[in-house]
This record gives sequence, C-alpha cells and structure tokens, in this order.
Amino acid sequence: MKSNTKLTIILCLFIFFAVVNNTMFNVAMPFIKSIYDLTAGQVSLVSVTYLAIFSVGTIIYGKLADFFPLRTLYIIGASLLIGGSFIGYFADSFLFILVGRIVQAAGGAAIPSLTMLAFHTFYSVEKRSVGMTLLASTASLGTGAGPVLGGFITSFIGYKGLFLITASVIFLLPFLFQLMPKGQSKPLEFDFFGCFLLICGIFMLVVGISINLNLFIGGVLCLAGFFFYISHARISFIDLSLLKNKMFCSMLLVGLFAFLVSIGNLFLLPMLLKQVNGMTAFAIGLCLLPGSILSFISGKYVKKLYDTCGAIYTLAGVLGLLLAGFLCTATFAGGPYLLIIAFSLFAYIGFAAVQVVMGNYMFELLPKSEVNVGMGLYNLCAFVGGALGPALTGKFLDLKFAPVLNPWNHSSIFVDSFMLLAFIVILMSAFLWAVNRRYDFPSRKEGKVLL
Repeated sequence: MKSNTKLTIILCLFIFFAVVNNTMFNVAMPFIKSIYDLTAGQVSLVSVTYLAIFSVGTIIYGKLADFFPLRTLYIIGASLLIGGSFIGYFADSFLFILVGRIVQAAGGAAIPSLTMLAFHTFYSVEKRSVGMTLLASTASLGTGAGPVLGGFITSFIGYKGLFLITASVIFLLPFLFQLMPKGQSKPLEFDFFGCFLLICGIFMLVVGISINLNLFIGGVLCLAGFFFYISHARISFIDLSLLKNKMFCSMLLVGLFAFLVSIGNLFLLPMLLKQVNGMTAFAIGLCLLPGSILSFISGKYVKKLYDTCGAIYTLAGVLGLLLAGFLCTATFAGGPYLLIIAFSLFAYIGFAAVQVVMGNYMFELLPKSEVNVGMGLYNLCAFVGGALGPALTGKFLDLKFAPVLNPWNHSSIFVDSFMLLAFIVILMSAFLWAVNRRYDFPSRKEGKVLL
C-alpha cells in the first residue's frame, strides 16, 4: 500500500515535469527569436521538432512495453529527457538547442504512455481510477504552472534555465528504480523499418513547412512509402484495420486540426504580447495563467454537457468558442493586452473541451478490444497536429501578407495568422457537419442529431 502511494507520487511528479517542459517553452520562444535573430518560422522549430518526435515516441514506447519491463523503458526515457536538457543548457547555438529539444522529446515521450500503462499494470481497478484522476489533475497543474514558471525563469535567469528545470527529474530516478517492479523481458518483434519511415515522414513534413519545401515533399513521400509498406508487412508498426472505420478516421482528422489551431494559438500569443505589446517573459506568463486555470475548471462542466447533449452539439459549441476567440484576437491584435487575454480565454476553454469530448467519444466509438490501438492513433494524430500548428502560423508570420486578411485591422502582422486559425475552424465545422449528415453522431436525448 505504502509503496504504491510512493510510486503514485513519483509518477505524478514525472507527469508534472513532462507537461511543464512542453508549456513553459512557449513563453521563451519570442526571446529566443530575438537572441538568435530568427524568423518566426525558424523559432517555431523549438516546438515543432519536439512535438514531431514526441508524437511518434508515444507509440514506440507503448509497443516496446509489450517486450521490455516498464521500469527499464521508463529509466531510458527519463535519461534521454535529462540528457537532452543538459545539451540544451550548454548549447551555444540555435542548432544545438534544437538537438536538445529533439533528445528531450525522444525521452519525454515515454512518460505519458508508460505512466498510463504503469497504472493499468501495477494497480487494482479501484486504485487505478484514483491514480488516473491524480494524473489528470497533475497534468492540468503543469499546464497552468508552465507559462508562469517559464516566464519567471526566462526573465530572471534566461531561457537556458528552462532546461535545468526539466533536468531536475534526475533526482526522481533513484526512487523510480526502487519503487517500480522490475518486470520481465520477451523476445522482440518490432517493425523497425516502418518506424523509421514514419519518424522521417512526420519530422520532414512539419519541419519542411517551416524552412524548406523540398523537405516537405520528402516527408510526403516518406509517409506514402510508410503506408504502402505497412499494408504489405508481416509485422506492421501501426494496425491499419481501424482505418476502415470511417467515423473513427473522421474523428482523427477533427483531433488533428483541433490540436493544430490550439497549439498554434499557444505559439502566437506569447509572440504577439512580446513583439506588439512589449511585455516581459514573466508578464506574459502571468497573462497566460488565467486561461490555463479556466481550462482546468471548465473540464468538468464540459463533461456534464457532453453527457447531456452528446458529441455533436458539444463539438459545435467548442468550435464556436474557438472561432470567436480567433476572430476577436485577429480584430484587436495590436490593441490593449487585456483585450487579447480576454479573447484568448475562448481558445483555452475550447482546447480543454476538445480533449474532454474527443477522449470520451473515442471510448464510445471503438470496441473495447480496439480502444488502446485507437487511442494510440488518436494521440499520434493529435501531436502531429500540435506540431503543424506552430509550423503553419510561424510561416504565416514570415509571409507578411499585404494587405492583411482582416480588413478591420491593419496594425499587426499577427492578424493573418489568427485569421488562418479562424479559417481552419470554419473548415472543421463544415467537415463536422458533413460527417454528421452522413454517419449521424449519437445524441444522449434523441439517439440521432441532424444539423
């Protein structure tokens, strides 16, 4: 009992640092951009490269857990996270900052997937539900603390201090080694070539958007080769049988674009507040805190709405919030920062709501035997969307259209990027309407809903 309690604390601390490591760098990116004289597209690589590797890494660790002990994989992942942090801290160029972030992602990807598996493997059903609730609360705490911590450290120590925060997980390793059961290994059957093609495809695709069209084309070709290969491979990296479920495929796209616009927004807001409103890193972190807190509070109310109205009505409301937030921000970008913060709350609530709705709907949509594989594919698509968000919005910042896309605001170069996010939300709404017309979402009250 005591050992399980101690292990729960250690796992929650790992989750906290993993979430903070992702969110606190958003605040630092405008300042990294200034230090190294980068374009918006180039500095977006700090987030893009991390999420690209992270997206595939979660799948890899989940598959390797079938053959290797969780403790071994967890320690390898944490060691890579620590190693990447030290590389980033001692980096003397932007290139080595990216190397540090890539190594961080290769290790950090182990934490969410293996922590979930640890609770399913080492805990009883009763303790498991309590543990999962604690994990969700810890992740929300990390989401809120990340911007404030990132802003404080960037303002008073410098962005390199962010790497030291993540490196502090080194002090948790001895406790993890002691508390987590050793486990047994099995003969390895793993699709290395398929894994390689997927990593190259996703990485080249998202990085190519930011810096090089040829790289983007290479990524598309790698992904095409990946799908052709796994359709004929004896042991495939991803089970394609689920892709025959058209509704599931549609929800994968909704999840991808929802994360694209949400993470793109989280990339743009600190850039806007720094470049246009001239705020310090610490002030930016404080400005982003209300949104993080509100997204945490709104989760349980979104769940109640979902239980009452079903997926389609809740998703429609969520998309409405996102659209209102992006259009208002695009209209008033360059204006008082309090207005920007107020409008950003819509997007924060929308992002939190998307995660609640999609997480619950996937469990309803898939048979119990396919939930693990299905959620793995959903997480992969979501993180790829998260990587595409900063890549696309950063590229739009660099393009600097004239005239700007919003006729009511010509004062800020950020208008076009927020208008891009609004346009994507409109496309998502149209796609969701078409999917509902063809397949019909289940409704709590009537069984079917037509929009």
